[in-house]
Amino acid sequence: MNHWQRIQEIFERVIDLEPQERAQVLREQTAGDPELLSKVQALLQADSAPLGEFEEGAGQLFAALREEAPAEDLCGTQCGAYTIEAHLSTGGMAHVYRAKRSSAGTSRRVALKVMRPGLDNQRGAARFQQERELLAKLEHESIVAFLDAGALPDGRPFLAMEYIDGVSITEWSTQRSVGERIRLFQKVLSTLQYAHQRLIVHRDLKPSNIMVGAQGSPKLLDFGVAERVDEDDGSRPKQEAMTPGYASPEQRSGERLTTVSDLYSMGLLLHELLVGRVPADTDSLAEAELDGQLIPILRKALAADPGERYASADQFAADLGHFLRKEPHSAGSSAWPGRAGLFLRRNLWPCALAGALLIALVFGWISSHLDRRLAEQEANSGWAAHAQAKSVARIFEQWIASQDPLTRADTILYLEGALERDASGMPEAEALLRMTLAELHLERGEPEKARGHAARAYALAQVTRGIGWRDRERAADLAERSGVELADMDE
Repeated sequence: MNHWQRIQEIFERVIDLEPQERAQVLREQTAGDPELLSKVQALLQADSAPLGEFEEGAGQLFAALREEAPAEDLCGTQCGAYTIEAHLSTGGMAHVYRAKRSSAGTSRRVALKVMRPGLDNQRGAARFQQERELLAKLEHESIVAFLDAGALPDGRPFLAMEYIDGVSITEWSTQRSVGERIRLFQKVLSTLQYAHQRLIVHRDLKPSNIMVGAQGSPKLLDFGVAERVDEDDGSRPKQEAMTPGYASPEQRSGERLTTVSDLYSMGLLLHELLVGRVPADTDSLAEAELDGQLIPILRKALAADPGERYASADQFAADLGHFLRKEPHSAGSSAWPGRAGLFLRRNLWPCALAGALLIALVFGWISSHLDRRLAEQEANSGWAAHAQAKSVARIFEQWIASQDPLTRADTILYLEGALERDASGMPEAEALLRMTLAELHLERGEPEKARGHAARAYALAQVTRGIGWRDRERAADLAERSGVELADMDE
């Protein structure tokens, strides 16, 4: 079976399938052959156009496919300072080659994007020129750099770009943890934010257009169908080149695009990085294979209504950061149980210490009431509780100092509630923990919140035998710094 017959066979097999099933069959039938996939997709795209456009577009495509020489035939060709070495890939409009540029006694490896034969018409040339202009405006370490432009001996235009020696983002992810995949994905979102701030929509985000180099740094490629949002006046043809499996609903229907269309594609890509396949929509998420806190993030990115998606790539990346830190995020529930669960997940160790301390306090209180007749034993128990509470308080102080503001605020609220409920029966522990809270509020510039804790700690320190002179001095210092009138308390 020749190449054209194979294209026709796959086209006929998938033409009547639903989008999700079509994408799956296409991947299976063209596995490992991106050139074959691009040609079938081009034929499917032509089929979706109005009849007149289909006849013209399909006719041109069939003729080009039959007459096009193998891409490898260009290997060894000299194009000015460039020598084509190897064929790398084929897209709908162009072949990409590895080439060597020799100049002034030096050489470097580059990637040459060469327009395919039969497509070097006015529209194709305009697309190449647009890609050249867009890349020249994008100077970012994670966007492939534009180097030069020219033409082959047969007149076909080419673009010379930075050569990326790496693998696709999906291939890179196969041997990485979920955290590593998400952190790399955040870098891609940051790069996309840079392009979006310049009003550029990529319009073709997929694994093969995001490469990862040897140092683990992503590179965003192929701005061949990208466009500036402010230059879309509604006059462009409704059917444009795309990769259907990664296109947003509005892109598939030919509507005017905004930057959030790219975020839909990124949502599909994130799902693929995490579970190995692209969902058709939010009803097809692999929920059983995903962390429950990621599901609302993916649902927001993949909302059918563009107005319900993330407003920017930065917001998408921020929620993924909250997920990694086990913090509440904008796509999740704001209900107290959900927030409390996340707080416990990200602060498991200190909460476990606090829980153990409170249990000890409660049992200590019960024990003191049952054994009041054993004064000596009670005293020893009190001193032991004092030492344990002091140790836990010091651990809390050191741990909280290393946390972000949100974690500190949640920890303070948690500890204050626990003290009000459970610590009244152990004055030694209560005094020490209230001193810790007073210290934290003062560090946060909240003397009015520190005042109550400092006053209570000072009062307990004056009458509790388990409080030593250093802690009494500390309580007095905190009270003064919080604005407590010690003279009034001593009367």
